[in-house]
Amino acid sequence: MAVEELGLSGAVVSLMTLPAMSEKHSGTIAAASSDWAQSIEELEFSHGEGPGNDAFLTSRPVLTADLELAFGRWPGYASAALEGGSRAAFAFPMHFGASRFGVLNLHCSYPRSLTGPELATGLLLTELATEIVLDGFLPGADQGLAEVPLFDGVDSRDQIYQAQGMVMVQLGISLPAALARLRAHAYASNQELAHLAADIVAGRTRLSADPEGAQ
Repeated sequence: MAVEELGLSGAVVSLMTLPAMSEKHSGTIAAASSDWAQSIEELEFSHGEGPGNDAFLTSRPVLTADLELAFGRWPGYASAALEGGSRAAFAFPMHFGASRFGVLNLHCSYPRSLTGPELATGLLLTELATEIVLDGFLPGADQGLAEVPLFDGVDSRDQIYQAQGMVMVQLGISLPAALARLRAHAYASNQELAHLAADIVAGRTRLSADPEGAQ
């Protein structure tokens, strides 16, 4: 609905919590309009920065009309998102009362801004997404709200968290530090974070105590 109503290229709902964030983007993808949209969303998790991260932490919409102009704010994410085909991003925090729990991220494949009416529509869609998530349902194809589990087959971060725990134990560091090491190694080796995590879990890769090296 968000893609159709606003003429955008992708929409994603990510659920997040403050303790897990450690001021970095983390959490679970609850729903995505396409594989492409999900891949762009994963970039925020891989780089620990981006519009969704900022929208969640500030509880305010983050509207980025052109990611070409966002290198100073999110150097890693902006570069990767542009390479992935996203040129504009609009993030709306999801909350219930004073409790924040996620973000509706909208992406466009070309630079553009949201008009006043479009911004209002984005806020209404965020409210709708919030209600759907809290109810635990997704819209069905042929009927109102169908009982479709939000997380089945959508998110693939279990291995990342498993690898994070393995690195924490192997190197004797904290969980946030372990995730930072994973991100740094993935970036330095031009490898997707999920692929690196799979290699670590399978024993094909082992991070060394030296941040510059790995086995």
